Amino acid sequence: MTFGDKIKILRTEKGWIQQELADALGVSVRTIKNYELGDSYPKNRLIYKKLADIFDVEVNELLVENEEFKMPEKSDPSYSDYHALKHSLNQMKLVFRSEKIKQKDKDDLVRKLWDLYWDNKK
Repeated sequence: MTFGDKIKILRTEKGWIQQELADALGVSVRTIKNYELGDSYPKNRLIYKKLADIFDVEVNELLVENEEFKMPEKSDPSYSDYHALKHSLNQMKLVFRSEKIKQKDKDDLVRKLWDLYWDNKK
């Protein structure tokens, strides 16, 4: 999948029109159209970082082309699980950014999440 395909999928999944993404990035709608059509790519690395932050993906997911990039379809039974997990991860992001929570407590939480992951993987 191309960079442009990914941007279009992520933008529509978020429910945004091209103008909203252009405004968030500080670029023109024409630039977004060119990205989505594959006619151009961001020249500034900061744009990739902003896109990754907006869409809550890793920068590398945007950079690597021709690899499968699949979000669950609404008819897929995992769709609601996917969105519930994405919501939980966004909440966790806020926890980890908080300066009110001690680093030790954040570390404990990560260990518990790690244990939970491995316990349920078996």
